[in-house]
Amino acid sequence: MIIKSKAGNGNKIHIYIDDEYVLTVYDDYWHQNGFKDGETITEEELASLKEEAGFRLAYEKGLDYLARRSYAKKELYLKLKLKYGDTASERAIEKLLYFGYLNDEEFAKYYANYLFEVKKYDVKRISMELKLKGIDREITDNVLKTLDNEPIQRIIVMLSTKFSNGFKDEKTKRRFINKLQRMGYSYHDIKSAFSECEINFENSEE
Repeated sequence: MIIKSKAGNGNKIHIYIDDEYVLTVYDDYWHQNGFKDGETITEEELASLKEEAGFRLAYEKGLDYLARRSYAKKELYLKLKLKYGDTASERAIEKLLYFGYLNDEEFAKYYANYLFEVKKYDVKRISMELKLKGIDREITDNVLKTLDNEPIQRIIVMLSTKFSNGFKDEKTKRRFINKLQRMGYSYHDIKSAFSECEINFENSEE
C-alpha cells in the first residue's frame, strides 16, 4: 500500500492510501510520524496511524467543545464517541482529565448554580439534571447541600414577581402550577406558597 498526503484546510493533512482517501490528521502529527509521500505502509502501520490520528482528533475536538462551554466527563465522552468511537474518545477524556480541562465537581457546582439562580429550578429537578449529565450521586449530594434552598419562599418570590396582581383566569394559574411542578417543586410547597400569598389554590386542582 502506498501512502500519500495532501494539504487540507488550516493545519489539516488528508491521507490517501493507493490514491484513495482514508483519514485526516494534523500537520504536526503527520510530520512527526515519519511517513513520506510515496512510501509503502503495512496494514499494522496504517491501523496504528488511524488509532493515533483518531485519538488526536478526538482530543482536539474535546478542547474545542470545552472552549465553548463546560461539560461533564460522561457528557463530553458521549458527544465525542458519536464521531470518534470508544477507544479514541476514552483516551481523549483521560488526557483532558489529566490536564485539568475536565472536572465533574467544578462542572456540577457551575451547572447547579445556573439551574438554581437563573432557571429557578428546585433541588429535585437539579438533582435529576445532574444525573442526566452523568454526575455521580456523591458529587450531586455535596453540591445540593451548598444551595440555599427555601422552596416555599422561592415560589412566593416568583408569584410576587410575575403575578403581583393575581392570575387573570384559572387556566393561567394552572399553567403556572404545572410549570412549577416541572421545575421540581412539590405539590405541598406550591400549595403552601399560594396560601401565604392568599391566593386560592383549590380551584386549580383537577
